[in-house]
Amino acid sequence: MAKSWKAGTAALVAAVVLLCLHKPVTCEEQLPSWLNNLNETVNTGGGATAPAETPTPAPAPTEAPATSGGPKTVKIPGWKKERMEKAEAFKDVPADVVISAVLPEPLASQVEFIQLTNMGGQAQDLTGWKLTLKGKGSDSQHVFKSECPSTIEPQSSLLVHKYDATNLCGFKFALGPSEELILFEDGDDAEGMDSMTWGNVGRGWVLYRASDSEYEKAPHNIDGSVMDVLATLGDFKNMIIFLEHFGLDKVLEGKGTKKGHRWFDDIVRDMDTSGPYTLFAIKDDAWTSLFKEMAGEWAPPLTASELLEIDDKMVFDIVSYLMVMDPWDSRALKLKMRDNPSMAFQTAHPDRKAVMQLDNAGKILLNYDCVDSPSPDEFGCGMQRAWGKCSEDWMNDNGFFSGRPLGYCEYECGKCYCDPMDNNCAKAVVTDVTASNGKQGIVHVIDRLIKAPPIIEPALEQVTEEDMKKSDKKDKDDDDDDDDDRRVTWGLWG
Repeated sequence: MAKSWKAGTAALVAAVVLLCLHKPVTCEEQLPSWLNNLNETVNTGGGATAPAETPTPAPAPTEAPATSGGPKTVKIPGWKKERMEKAEAFKDVPADVVISAVLPEPLASQVEFIQLTNMGGQAQDLTGWKLTLKGKGSDSQHVFKSECPSTIEPQSSLLVHKYDATNLCGFKFALGPSEELILFEDGDDAEGMDSMTWGNVGRGWVLYRASDSEYEKAPHNIDGSVMDVLATLGDFKNMIIFLEHFGLDKVLEGKGTKKGHRWFDDIVRDMDTSGPYTLFAIKDDAWTSLFKEMAGEWAPPLTASELLEIDDKMVFDIVSYLMVMDPWDSRALKLKMRDNPSMAFQTAHPDRKAVMQLDNAGKILLNYDCVDSPSPDEFGCGMQRAWGKCSEDWMNDNGFFSGRPLGYCEYECGKCYCDPMDNNCAKAVVTDVTASNGKQGIVHVIDRLIKAPPIIEPALEQVTEEDMKKSDKKDKDDDDDDDDDRRVTWGLWG
């Protein structure tokens, strides 16, 4: 009876093997991670392609049959096609160079600078262009020369420092406490392309352009905590009230909180207080707009305290989301992200990550509508990305099952994108204000009030990559034990 069962099993296994050997060969062509493949048709070269060896954990992934040679059509997800079309359209936007920041009165450790930014979609050669202080004569003029850095790529910046022995391409005039700086294009009769006017910005403070008609100013560093930075900058009274109400000011200062009985106390008490945070700060006027909206047309605007009484959960979600773990200035982000177009960073809230992006000018962008909707199986988004599933149809369902326009696993699959034409991300209009030289944290001021992204719970308990490694190790250990048992058995029979 036992021999008959073994013989039947062996025959079944042999049949399965033969069936697999004669199964048509299939393959899946994976696109590069970030729009490197702009065509839907790629040449895979001659010869048959081996079947993919990655597991297929999710429901009904489709694979294109391999061909013996010639081009093969690769299906590009709809969201990626739309993004590629917008990127092509943005290339038609003319260059638009503006004066984006100045440091007119540096401290002893600083150097005066003027920053120019190209807001357009085409590069601009500045050779022959001039920076001029109004009413100061020819001695207060800087001409861009071809032998010096003079081209600004789209969405990029050019930083011009004061002239010295180590910087022969710098401007030679002195920036005073009250000036009007004008940018002229090439030509003797050229009109001014842009200008920036300031008065008594403050020693060591940088003047930033926030919009066509609005400016922000901030120092590079403030001795003290992140809360001290907010108080010094001013116009952040509501932000301070909210942080203190939830005890998040203690988290920012690394002190932790006492046990309480409010619904959020346990969440705050479990937050990491071991290191400094990066805070994205929202100005009072943005909160005031929300106060007016929630009060209604005929009622007076709410106060911060009244908003907390009405919907403290919404406020808690926003403020805790704006607290990103670890101190990240624009330089550190550039080193961390390298070639990644966007990256997710853990926030103070244990269930939310903030997705950040840097444009070519180094401006920090916060994508507040990018989350990982977990795949409908037990395998997490990290596993789906590792197995190369991000471009498959079922992962890009336009929200049919995932509930998200970009489908499942948005930031793990690199789908998050800040579109300069759609203005869909918050921009840091003031960057890199350090608290005690970064030891107590960093503050970036953003241009709008945001909503915290939703928290989407997985339908099934997720299997992580670490779980898979442990499972593989256990299987190997079990196989080794079986081998030992067989050796013992054969030894007894011998």
